[in-house]
Formats: sequence, C-alpha cells, structure tokens
Amino acid sequence: MKTTIKSYFFDTRNADGLAKYKELESNLKSQGLKCFETHGGDSHYKSQFSDGLVVDLETTHLFNNQWNTAPIEGISDKGLRVFDWAQDYPSNLSGCPPYIKRGHYLIQTDEMREILRNTSECGYCGKQEPMQKGYVFCPHCLDSEYLDSDSLHLTRMQAVDDKSDRAALSEAEKAHLLPLWKDAKLHGSTVRGKTRIAKMRADIISKHDKAIKTAETELKGFTWLMDNGINPDNAIYYSHTGRFGFGWRSPVDGELLSNLLGCIGEFPFSYDIKCADGRTLSGN
Repeated sequence: MKTTIKSYFFDTRNADGLAKYKELESNLKSQGLKCFETHGGDSHYKSQFSDGLVVDLETTHLFNNQWNTAPIEGISDKGLRVFDWAQDYPSNLSGCPPYIKRGHYLIQTDEMREILRNTSECGYCGKQEPMQKGYVFCPHCLDSEYLDSDSLHLTRMQAVDDKSDRAALSEAEKAHLLPLWKDAKLHGSTVRGKTRIAKMRADIISKHDKAIKTAETELKGFTWLMDNGINPDNAIYYSHTGRFGFGWRSPVDGELLSNLLGCIGEFPFSYDIKCADGRTLSGN
C-alpha cells in the first residue's frame, strides 16, 4: 500500500511562514488528524521528504495514527515509523525554538482509510482481525493470566480507526462472556489456552526426561567407579556438559595419573582429568 510522506518546516516569526503553517494545520485537522508532538530533536522532521516521497506502508499490524514503512532505499534498510501527522516539540535545547514548526505528514488515501475501518482490534491484547470475521469480542485472550472480570469490556473488538473508549458490557453481554471467561480460566479452553497447555506438557516431559537421564548417568558413572575399586571422592559429574571430571577437588599429580588412566580405560562415559601440571586430559 503506497502513499506519500511530506516534511514541512515553517518559521512562524514572519507572516508568510505563519500563514502557510496555519493553512497546513487547518487542512490536516479538517481530515480528522491529531498532531503527535514529542521531544526528540528532529525525529519527526526529515528534510529529504520536503518535496514528498512515495513509500510503501506495511499492514501486518495497524495503528490509528502511525505506520511502519517497508525499507526505503538510501534512507533506511529496515523502514521507518511514520505518523499521519507528527511534529517536533518546540525546545531550545533540541534546536527547535517555539516559532519553528517542523514535522511530517502522510497523504491520506482511500486505501489507508479503508484498511483501518475494516480491521478490528482487541483493546486488551491488541490482536487484530479482519472486520468481516464478525468478532464482537476477542477470540484470543480470554484465558490471559492477567485478564480479570472487570476488564472484560476491553476485549471488545473495535475498528482500528475508532478512537473512542470501549463501552461497558451490557447485561446480555456479561451473561454471554462471563461463562466463557470462567471456562477459559479454569480449563484453558481457548485455542491459545490449549496451545499453551500443550507446550507446558511438552516442557514438563522434557524436563522430566532430562532429569532422569542426568540422574541415571550420574548413578551409572559413580557406581562403575566404585564397582571397579576407584575412590570417587575426587570425581564429579557435570550435568550441564554430560561429562565426569576427575581432579576437581585437587588436580591429579603425575604419580597418581598413570594409575588412574590405567583404571578408567574402560570407563563408559565422557570425562576430563585436571592434571597437576596444568593439562586437561579428555576421554571418550
């Protein structure tokens, strides 16, 4: 979806600059646009857009006063966040005294208006859906951990371009929504809830399997050492690497090293020996 971005810069100390700014301000307000004015140096004024530049607007996620652009060659490889109308807040510290009016705006197109009007958004989780799906309330967040019954009205789906507050639930809406919310909270009955529960199940099983494998390896390794007459006092099992370490309390000196190597030749697990001479010998 394409539109044109334009930057403006007016010195309102002179009559011509003031008149042109007032004309632009009146024109933008007549379109229902509100000026987004913030501190930030020249974050809203870009001189390269003074004559206008056609940009591609991303529509993956929509906002009611701003857009993300596709990459702009020679300007931004990741694209920019641009506003329907934004202006640098006047501040002498930022080099923008009160009489300077500078910023940018987008040419509003029918396509832009249509997509905002025909896309609905949840006021709680921000998920968006095409208006034609007909969702009255959000189908995604009823089982959210932090959603309480007093906030259920925020799940009302509303057009992205509708900036009004979400209406409180009617008695009929409460009678419909509260049982669904309770069921989602208690049983995780939504698609999102079922997905989260399935992931939790997989994570718990994985954690269990890993703990069992770690415990079994440690058990088998140390019992092998003891069964083969080797004192395990100076050995340790590192579960994060899956390796046994010899000499972890005190490095193994030369006299003992050759005997240890002779005893653990058939040790069935990966290991490292910390030697007194600074070397580390590894096996398996």
